[in-house]
Amino acid sequence: MITSVQNEYIKQLKKLKQQKDILCLDSPKLIDEAIKNKWEIVDVVKTEKVTKQYTTKDIIVSSNVLKIFSNTKTSQQVIAFVKLKKQSLKPPSNNFLVLDNIQDPGNVGTLIRSAVGANFLDIYLINCASVTLDKTIRSTMGALFKCNVYETDKSFINVLKSWNKRIYIADMNGKSIYESFFSNNIGVVVGNEGHGVCEDLRKIATDKISLPMQNNLESLNAGVSGSIIMYQITYGSGGKNVRS
Repeated sequence: MITSVQNEYIKQLKKLKQQKDILCLDSPKLIDEAIKNKWEIVDVVKTEKVTKQYTTKDIIVSSNVLKIFSNTKTSQQVIAFVKLKKQSLKPPSNNFLVLDNIQDPGNVGTLIRSAVGANFLDIYLINCASVTLDKTIRSTMGALFKCNVYETDKSFINVLKSWNKRIYIADMNGKSIYESFFSNNIGVVVGNEGHGVCEDLRKIATDKISLPMQNNLESLNAGVSGSIIMYQITYGSGGKNVRS
């Protein structure tokens, strides 16, 4: 058992956690999902309370050592360091989600989770909060390991335009989503929490849809509105609103 935070192996793990391509998973559920979906497990540290063997080289550490890697108040006694899957940018195979400058990692994680639930399995992040952030990972509840996530910048907008897909953005002057019909292989864009969808994306959007509001409410949280839109496209009216 490693009991000192000054241990050389622990120092190397601290450096590993700072790498942009490493996810630090502090939940058995998340670790199980990563393994089930064949993500690369780099290292696992756990206390002696955890009897499950995740890899052939799990390291036993004291609670005091484990604490330096976890950001949760109540530790689940195990931390896994997982290599982020780097994927070459490619067109979506079906309905897809574009997140434009979403800065709250909770919103990014929530939208990834909802996208997977609504079968939007290709997700493109333009200058968003990173999927490697602890809060983003926790908010996905394991959905991150079941989809294709591409972290990009504004240059992606020209690529998106070249794909000639139907692109839907939420707009107060758009047609109500509950009166709209949708084809397959379409994109939904969710914009920044404060400024909405950027002008460059608005220019290439093919459709504007709106979420009706009552009681003089102007808008919903980005995570909520994006989730409603995707679910209505996939499941609305018992799926009868989807045209093949």
